[in-house]
Amino acid sequence: MERIAKTFCSVCERTCGMQATVEDNEVKKVEGLKEHLRSKGDLCVKGKAALDIMYAPDRLRHPMKKENGEWEQITWDEALDLMTHKLDELKKKCGANSLAVYHGQTYVKNCIAMFCMKRFLNAYGSVNLCSAASECFIPHLLNGIATFGNLAFADVENSKCIIIWGSNPFASGSFAGCSMPRTIKIFTGLKEKGVKFIIIDPRTPSIAKLADVHLKVRPGTDGALALGMMNVIIEKGLYDKEYVEKYTSGFEELQEMVREYDLEKVEKITLVPRDEIEKAACMFATTKPAGIIPGVGVEHQTNTVQTLRAISILLTITGNIDVKGGNTFLSSTVLAPASIDDIPKPAVDPIGMEEHPMFVSMINQAQALVVIEKILEKEESPIKALIVAGGSPIPQLANTNGVREALKKMEFITVIDLFMTETAKYADLVLPAAFFLEREEVASMPLNLQNKAVDGRNCMADWKFWCELAKKMGYGKYFPWQSFGELVDFVVEPTGTTYVELKKHPEGIMGIIPPGKFLKDGFYTYSGKIEIHSKSIESNGYDPLPVFKEPKESVLTMPDFAKEYPLTLVTGGRQPMYLHSQHRNIPSLRKLNPEPYLEMYPDDAKNCGVEDGDYVMVESERGKLKIRAKLTEGIMPKVIHIPHGWVETDCNLLTDHEKRDPISGFPGLKSSLCRVRKIQS
Repeated sequence: MERIAKTFCSVCERTCGMQATVEDNEVKKVEGLKEHLRSKGDLCVKGKAALDIMYAPDRLRHPMKKENGEWEQITWDEALDLMTHKLDELKKKCGANSLAVYHGQTYVKNCIAMFCMKRFLNAYGSVNLCSAASECFIPHLLNGIATFGNLAFADVENSKCIIIWGSNPFASGSFAGCSMPRTIKIFTGLKEKGVKFIIIDPRTPSIAKLADVHLKVRPGTDGALALGMMNVIIEKGLYDKEYVEKYTSGFEELQEMVREYDLEKVEKITLVPRDEIEKAACMFATTKPAGIIPGVGVEHQTNTVQTLRAISILLTITGNIDVKGGNTFLSSTVLAPASIDDIPKPAVDPIGMEEHPMFVSMINQAQALVVIEKILEKEESPIKALIVAGGSPIPQLANTNGVREALKKMEFITVIDLFMTETAKYADLVLPAAFFLEREEVASMPLNLQNKAVDGRNCMADWKFWCELAKKMGYGKYFPWQSFGELVDFVVEPTGTTYVELKKHPEGIMGIIPPGKFLKDGFYTYSGKIEIHSKSIESNGYDPLPVFKEPKESVLTMPDFAKEYPLTLVTGGRQPMYLHSQHRNIPSLRKLNPEPYLEMYPDDAKNCGVEDGDYVMVESERGKLKIRAKLTEGIMPKVIHIPHGWVETDCNLLTDHEKRDPISGFPGLKSSLCRVRKIQS
């Protein structure tokens, strides 16, 4: 008998509404859920391929144990018994903190799985939880908290001018959780209504077709560009004087600092022509309300938090924070803490606290790149066992060769995933995870219940795995819930809703903070105002103003090195059919983009003797890779781009995990040096 299951799609970081047609415990069709608050019935190409992923022939279907280098199928009971034995033994021999857990980015929205994972680690006693967040999103959070006390998002549907800075929503759907098709409709409609668009990117992404102004900025110098734009706005008196006086602290100090960033200097730093900088600055300051969408192009820099602060302050001095059509605030979803009252807080900090205290304190996680660094630099690794859940450090993290060496030093690795990932090949135990249509979950933004469409085939939901492992290890009293509904009620209780209530709202429940609340009641900062001079940044030993620092690896900071490696490498431009390292094994998606290619400016290619379609070797100080070249004038001279997530052409063979942003610990994935030479195919 046919039935309809209303849920949300978890193929990527978005939470788009989906309805599944089910017959005889098999999903026959998936469609967008029209009543969903954000996606309005649209699904991206990955969501439409959900059944291809779910029923892929190479899905993991049984727990697998490695024995003498060969994989052996075992039962779930055997797998959990093995983990229990190994983890008990490890804790007695080396202490609880010798276990680390690494989770992928999609775990962040899977509220119940995240809660259970953290609670398990609390029960076990390890503080070393780390994740893909060590290279994604957290600088935005650090900037938001330090500047506003909250995280601001562009209210684009009410804007008259939008800067899209180091982002491509047409490929990522990174606009407030919308699907890509929905995002394209919204932005195209805004353009038709006369909204102005400023695109800032060293490449020409698909979103650039909307541009009134396209600033091709030298990678890693976005902070200088923002300061130069502020110089123009302040010198011309285009800033919102009343707003600045009433709602900010530290403007006078900023005014003094930006005097140093005249257009002649900024042009030399950024390579953006001064007349274009002036045009963009004046357009943004005089077309109100205006918003900014900063993306990972700004995150993957060695001065990322201060760069994002400069961008936030550009919004601030033009009066575009907490106003309709500017950058406004969403209500955060406050959930029950995963901590356990009768277990004392560990006496040690997560790895990375000494190097990047704001990052570790803000999200209560270890910095994954510092974890790798500690494992590599010490003969006796501080981490002996690793559980990887819904992520893959290879090829996600910088310096793949270093990550491989770190994994080789582990005594025991467990990977929980849908497929045999590159990281899973290093594991001792691999466990089959449930696909989103095979599990129940709760996501935030909007608060959404994921209804299970069908029963999985010998796979297990992530939240259930952590509960079952906890019970096996004797922590059952900390996991007392008899059903998923009971567990949800406990976790979401601070939100004021319940499992039953979420069942009634497949479209999701969105918490909105009306624009103007913080202008009226005060911001959650030391001063109660928007902190141009940030006291929280200063209290952690960093410059309280949004200073510009040249990338740690660049033609200016390392001129002799740059003679050998003269090109700037940008990695990680989004591709709509893939999510980071996922889905290249799915034929319907792979055919849309069968192989990666290197983007290179024609004159640079000519200097290397490279023609369009040639195979080249790209080399950095860390490693090298072979890839086919694509010549394009859509990228800046002296800059090349390689997409991320390809195991066979892994751009992170070239990147560095050691040169990091001092505040967040983020690496310069979009501003490191390399060279290119032609090779025979």
